[in-house]
Amino acid sequence: MEKLYRITPLEKKSVEYFVDVFERMPDGRIRGFDVTEVWRWGYGFREENDPVWKFETDRVHCNPQVGWGCELDDLISVYVQFGCWDMEGNTYNDGFTEEEKAEIEAILRYEKEDEDGRCGTAWIYDGDHNWEVEDDHVAILGPVKIDLVDSNGYGDNAILEENVDPYDDEKKNDS
Repeated sequence: MEKLYRITPLEKKSVEYFVDVFERMPDGRIRGFDVTEVWRWGYGFREENDPVWKFETDRVHCNPQVGWGCELDDLISVYVQFGCWDMEGNTYNDGFTEEEKAEIEAILRYEKEDEDGRCGTAWIYDGDHNWEVEDDHVAILGPVKIDLVDSNGYGDNAILEENVDPYDDEKKNDS
């Protein structure tokens, strides 16, 4: 049985889903954007060999591909930030037209769909475009509850141990 840590916020408006994407331009420059969705509720998972450390309980990063899904609920806000870089890492400003920015923001804010009916971050993963995902994660903002769960289960029926203490290296060294 594979065990996972399920991390749940104890306060609402405490889950962020972050995606950083980029596109290589023919001249070697890179342009991209990141999007942060803030959700009222949800949770994230970590593998058993990646416990939550005591020092990080105010902001726990989770891989969205681990576990049975984050079950994000009640989207509150969407933040989009654009950036462009040359081959030396210097920023430049002419990477996006205002129309491109407006269209990307509208799709990511669920105000517009692409030609196949996709919007939000689903468009990043499944849309017909050249964007590549650089990073994605779920951040659970503390205080948090940590449960050890069976990865093959689901919901509260999968809980093996409730209210697991965060990993504390100092306690381990004292034993």
